[in-house]
Amino acid sequence: MVRMHRAGLQVPALLDLDPAEGVMVMERIPGRPLIEVLRDASMSSGQLQYALQSTGAAIRNVHRLAITHGDLSTNNVLIDDQGNATLIDFGLAVIDYEVERFGIDLHVIDEILGASHPGVENAIEHLLNGYAAEEERQGPPADQTGGAVPTSVEVLERLENVRTRVRYHG
Repeated sequence: MVRMHRAGLQVPALLDLDPAEGVMVMERIPGRPLIEVLRDASMSSGQLQYALQSTGAAIRNVHRLAITHGDLSTNNVLIDDQGNATLIDFGLAVIDYEVERFGIDLHVIDEILGASHPGVENAIEHLLNGYAAEEERQGPPADQTGGAVPTSVEVLERLENVRTRVRYHG
């Protein structure tokens, strides 16, 4: 979280940490979970599309730092009043450079969107569009201290590969 916060990402700031006592104090982030937003009948399709694209952009920004979330569910994304996404709950996050882990990160939210929000049209497509658009906006990711971060194109190709390996056929 410190790495992401120092890079300027919208993630909860770590305010205090006492490992001996098992206490961590973090900044409170405004917004409501994406799961609630997607289930809110008063949300327009345009608002949902924006929230999903913003979620994709937020994921890509974390990935650009060679960090995979590890638990990308609609409960771990907060959407503010303007529709902007903030990722939370980095308890399973790791720093890694293997494209497989990034593809799996996206596959998790793909499966959750399909299973828990089948009524939201093109949900994963909007999210992935936001993911790819963020890299188009910023350009290729900078190399990190541990190596080269996979590009969004490489991650999206790996997501397709992961999908073919885990989907039931027949």
